[in-house]
Amino acid sequence: MGSLFPLTPGPPVRETNLMQDSEIDTILGDDIVFRGKLQFKTSLKINGNFKGTVSSAGHLVIGPGAKVEADVEAGYISIEGTLRGNILAKHRIDIIKNARMQGDMKTPELQIQPGSRFTGNCIMD
Repeated sequence: MGSLFPLTPGPPVRETNLMQDSEIDTILGDDIVFRGKLQFKTSLKINGNFKGTVSSAGHLVIGPGAKVEADVEAGYISIEGTLRGNILAKHRIDIIKNARMQGDMKTPELQIQPGSRFTGNCIMD
C-alpha cells in the first residue's frame, strides 16, 4: 500500500549547531579565568572559566572543559561543558552529551542530547 505523503529528500539536516574550532572567530583558552561582560558579533568559544554576562547576536560555544557562571543572551548557544545561569537564545540551544546546564532558558528550538544534564525551566517561544 502506498503512502499518502511520499517522502521527498530535503536538504541535509545538521544534527547540532556545534562548530569546529577552525570556524570560530575567537577562542578563550582553557587556561583563561575571566570575570566581566563579554560582547561579540560573530562566534566565541569559552574553554576556560568565566563569570559574568554574555551578550551577542552570534554563536556562543561553551567548550567541554569550560565552567561558566553567567546570564547569556545570544543567537545560538552550544553547551559542551558546564553552564550555570539563565540563557536566552534567539534561534537555538544545543546541550551536547556530557554537558551540564543549571538555570532557566528560553529559545524557539532546543536539543538536549542523551548523557547531558539540565536542571531548570525551559520556555520554547
